[in-house]
Amino acid sequence: MNNKESKKIKIPTINSFDFQIKYSKTDRKRHTVGIDIHAHDEFELYINLSGDVAFLVENKLYDLTRGDVVISRPGELHHCVYRSDDPHELFWILFDSHKNSEILDFLQEGFEENFISPKDELREELIELCYTFCNGSLTEEEKVYCFFRFFAILKMSKDSSKKQSAMTKELSEIIEFIDDNVCEEITVSSIAKRFFISQSALERRFKEILFMTPLEYIRRKKLLFAAKLLKDGASVLVAGTSVGYNDSSYFIELFKHYYGITPHQYKKQF
Repeated sequence: MNNKESKKIKIPTINSFDFQIKYSKTDRKRHTVGIDIHAHDEFELYINLSGDVAFLVENKLYDLTRGDVVISRPGELHHCVYRSDDPHELFWILFDSHKNSEILDFLQEGFEENFISPKDELREELIELCYTFCNGSLTEEEKVYCFFRFFAILKMSKDSSKKQSAMTKELSEIIEFIDDNVCEEITVSSIAKRFFISQSALERRFKEILFMTPLEYIRRKKLLFAAKLLKDGASVLVAGTSVGYNDSSYFIELFKHYYGITPHQYKKQF
């Protein structure tokens, strides 16, 4: 190699943060008890190992094979959908990336899809890294290496992971309409009329895919947006009225039912 001018390379660092990972082998009955469609303030990564499952994120549904990864960003509703009663193996990861945005910005920006399907050799390495995280007694240096390698594989794989949603176009459009009008007064009957479908058929299609009624989905989307407003500093009154709940008592009751605490208690956490 010929002599050249020295080159400075900026090496990114990792700020300490909680990186939760869990291996699970479960089935439809055990998985769905108490874990229906939901959202987090953190990122969730869902790495499929086996099973006859799909994964719902917002208005997209992805059929999964071994090594496929689904990313649920903060505030995105998501849920595992079982196609049969076959057992299902997975890795579940939860973390907050805001302290390491320079390293993990590709998860939030410049990446339209929630689905990543690594190439064969990379997906097996990704799975092995998950087992290492779960089972190994890692040194600090090994944790850093595994972390960087794990997300390097995701980043290398993101541009080749375009996948069509398995959800019907009709249901996807209905969910998108609800999402776009979350601050308006929305009723199940008005949605049925708008999309020229009977209420019974609408209820059935929601339960088949989302395991919930249209009304429950509407409430969850409204409360999720209200929770964001509370986190950003809005008063309980403003948060409730902003999503169409003019009766403060009813809003507080609904919020407590889904979050386990009152809006005021939720707001005080931030």
